Amino acid sequence: MVKKQNDRLLDEQLFREKMAGVVPLRTAPTTDSKAPRTVKRRCNPGDYSAIPDSSIQASADDQMHIDAQDGSSHRKNGIQKRTMQKLKRGRFTVDAELDLHNMTTETARAALLEFIAEAQNRTMESVRIIHGKGLRSENGPRLKLMTRQFLRDHPQVLAFTSCKPADGGDGAVDVLLKSS
Repeated sequence: MVKKQNDRLLDEQLFREKMAGVVPLRTAPTTDSKAPRTVKRRCNPGDYSAIPDSSIQASADDQMHIDAQDGSSHRKNGIQKRTMQKLKRGRFTVDAELDLHNMTTETARAALLEFIAEAQNRTMESVRIIHGKGLRSENGPRLKLMTRQFLRDHPQVLAFTSCKPADGGDGAVDVLLKSS
């Protein structure tokens, strides 16, 4: 027993001698340590040109996807669970925001196409889309359903999830986009 203690002390002393001149590496702060910042941007439906539906057809590889049963989140194959958890927890910086309130489904669809294209051009990683819950709508949550189906089918969308309650809950989604 005394021999084991002596061996440990010798090992520790040898280790300290060998590490005498070593300086620890500095680690870069992780994105998890920063609070996400939101830059709000509202899109006006303005004058949209007709955009063909074929521009958002997903490839055969993208047809396979993973959904939550309630439709509140979606990730395409290849997106790791850890990335999805990070998106759900609001760890990605929201670079821009689009509010679809008071738009028709057609206008909202055109606004979504334009918004995602602009986000891609500006190399944005994560955006927020506010579609509302549809509680006061005569026709139910049509914008919510259209938005989620649109995002599932769009080839530039990797994943989306409902926002945290403080950021809009089921009335908004955070979207993770492909990098250009």
